[in-house]
Amino acid sequence: MERLALVADTHTYHAGLPALLAFFKDQGLTHLACLGDCQPEPFRPWLTMDPANRLYWVYDVFGPQMPEATGCGIALELEGWIFLAHTRALIWTHYNERIRAYGHGAHKYRLPLVACHGHTHVPSVTRYTPPFSRLLYTNDAVRPREFQARQACLTLDPDTTYLIVPGAFTLEEQRHPTFSFAVLDLISSRVAMVSLKDLRNLESVELFPA
Repeated sequence: MERLALVADTHTYHAGLPALLAFFKDQGLTHLACLGDCQPEPFRPWLTMDPANRLYWVYDVFGPQMPEATGCGIALELEGWIFLAHTRALIWTHYNERIRAYGHGAHKYRLPLVACHGHTHVPSVTRYTPPFSRLLYTNDAVRPREFQARQACLTLDPDTTYLIVPGAFTLEEQRHPTFSFAVLDLISSRVAMVSLKDLRNLESVELFPA
């Protein structure tokens, strides 16, 4: 796996997902993680678009599940250093000891530890360094109609734990577009955070500028 796309909280929104999946395909992405509160139907085409495609599906205690996904569970671990769950509480429930052990381990230029979750609808990247953590990126709005398009590419340092929330890819209140997603580059240890209000702008998105 070289890159991993992150999508969360689509809820009942389906219309824009074919365009998003096509964008991922055009970007050469083959690994996609859905971080909960997503309906399975619009993501099933991902598994048939290309035999190489993989889909990692996490869900809250209420589902929905997707048994045909490459991986399906309340929490999933990928590559030994990427943890997936729908909520931060589930991240702590399943991976608290692993995260703490990593934090107390010797700094030997290890790959960063990355915990990805959804639920909040707010795109964010947090550097987790207890007792203090640092919010490196966020794209929040007091009201859904005030949501703004934004994009950033952040480098993830070695020997560091990060909490990544891609944000919601949906219509808030059924009418306000908040089309957010993220892409992890596992080779260069970077994350691209993307928020759009108009999916026609997908074609101009550059995930990892040179």
